[in-house]
Amino acid sequence: MTKRTLTVLTIVLSFVAVNVFAQDAPKAKNVIILIGDGMGFNSDLAGTYYRYGEAGKQSYHSFPIRLGCTTYAQAKKGEPIPADCKGYDPEVFWRSLSGGNEGTEFTKTTDSAASSTAIHGGIKTLNGKIGVDDQDNPVELVSEIAVKTGRKAGCVTTVPIGHATPAGFIAHSKSRGDLDEIFIQMIDVKSPLTVTMGCGHPLYSKGKELAVKGNESEKDKKARFLAVGGEETWEKMKGGSINGFTLVETKKQFEELASPKPGATLPQKVVGIIRNPGSVAPLTGWLDDMEATRNLFDAEYSGTAVDELPDLTMMSLGAINLLTQNNDRGFIVMIEGGAIDGANHGQNIKKSVLEHTAFSKAIDAVIRWVETKSSWNETLVIITADHETGQMWGPGTFNDVDGDGVYDKKKGDVFNGFKPIENTGRGNVPKVQYAGKGHSNALVPLYAKGPGADLFLKRIKGTDAKAGEFWKFSGQYVDDTDIFHVVKTVLAP
Repeated sequence: MTKRTLTVLTIVLSFVAVNVFAQDAPKAKNVIILIGDGMGFNSDLAGTYYRYGEAGKQSYHSFPIRLGCTTYAQAKKGEPIPADCKGYDPEVFWRSLSGGNEGTEFTKTTDSAASSTAIHGGIKTLNGKIGVDDQDNPVELVSEIAVKTGRKAGCVTTVPIGHATPAGFIAHSKSRGDLDEIFIQMIDVKSPLTVTMGCGHPLYSKGKELAVKGNESEKDKKARFLAVGGEETWEKMKGGSINGFTLVETKKQFEELASPKPGATLPQKVVGIIRNPGSVAPLTGWLDDMEATRNLFDAEYSGTAVDELPDLTMMSLGAINLLTQNNDRGFIVMIEGGAIDGANHGQNIKKSVLEHTAFSKAIDAVIRWVETKSSWNETLVIITADHETGQMWGPGTFNDVDGDGVYDKKKGDVFNGFKPIENTGRGNVPKVQYAGKGHSNALVPLYAKGPGADLFLKRIKGTDAKAGEFWKFSGQYVDDTDIFHVVKTVLAP
């Protein structure tokens, strides 16, 4: 056999092997990624205690894949993270509360922009970057990959549409702060999106129209329209449509998408702007008796105005209906419970469990959709968080000498060991102690079910035995970039 013949044969055999592998790899018609922003393991547990009164009761807790997930970001421009760098080290993390924010020469605690880019783009990048690497070069995102295969794409959030987590699913920007530019990308004529829903309405506050004063400064006015692409974009949009996207604002319109009448034809594309500038009230977070449990929570959730707003469950089902209309090729959708993060930043455990419950009820609705309108043979569901927020632990984890709610050894705070959060029964707010007001480097949960879910087991980065003991799972963990690679595999033609 000649050398040339051998080379040709090797190439042919390699081509056959690659194609056989590709054919054998699991494929998913649909991919649904649900992200609880700021939802660490203890945040997930606290919400479960509030909703059910015991651990392990959420519908997704029985998913066959339950792992931890690392979330760290790249620390410095021009200095990629080496393959052997431990961005998360269990020994460092569990040493004391300080371990929650210890990075390395190449890594640091992530923000939502870098983590969303990791989840949806498969790379580590600098904090603040959206869909780009540390040199501001755009990376291919799962939404773009899905559309190239003939699928549709959508995103839903309880916070403004251009915020970091939904932005990282669809946009490319050197700065997460460019909300107007990001929003314009998402509703551009070339946008891969079929539907996007979230807050950011410039004319409403908590469901009530703003009384805009005549002496409003230009700076304040600009800020008010930032989340919808600026005043000029809003003026075009409020006519009813923009770039082929139909504007949806009212609860009735959202309801018609979530529960369409028989034979109804839905719009081809939708941009849903909830009549609220910040975050939609988590009405489904209340339990059996809404009035009886309302007094547990902040005044911002009281009154009737917020009852005219859609909830995350309604938006999620509406988005799925739009994505499946006249579509037999499948879809990808990212659904975010975006205000768990803000609650934990504010160390507000009452608000945290309410937001978490609304998020978990949306997950329930997604699971029912899979089991009644699709199947676990064709739809992959992934549930995770972009990072942990607040360093939530149980009471007594540290002595807070100065009472500022932040662990600081230099100020005399004393670490007593990691304590579990205390279950106080269904409908009651569990007892916790926050050790910070920002993000941490802690593992976050990752749950998966459907075609390709087992691929996560082939991407295990390590085992954290202490985490496994604390939160009752194997302790094995993957990285947030692994989500991108699993999704890319199952989306392959």
